[in-house]
Amino acid sequence: MNVQKIYTAVRTTIIVGGIVVGTGIAWATVIAGLCRIVFKLGENEALLWIGIPAFVLYMCWGVVYLPKEMRKAGFID
Repeated sequence: MNVQKIYTAVRTTIIVGGIVVGTGIAWATVIAGLCRIVFKLGENEALLWIGIPAFVLYMCWGVVYLPKEMRKAGFID
């Protein structure tokens, strides 16, 4: 494996990982906030029981589907 392939793999991992973590946190916060308002939950309960599972589900979805979509958009090679 040459240096260019290693560089491309590391760059792709960092880009996809950063985007997935950032958007996962954002969406989990929005979903937990909405559920907190609708179901009259406390802040800790909403984040613990709704925010963390939403974050984990988004992370799984993002790692599987995001690289393909980012390749189509031209963000990664």
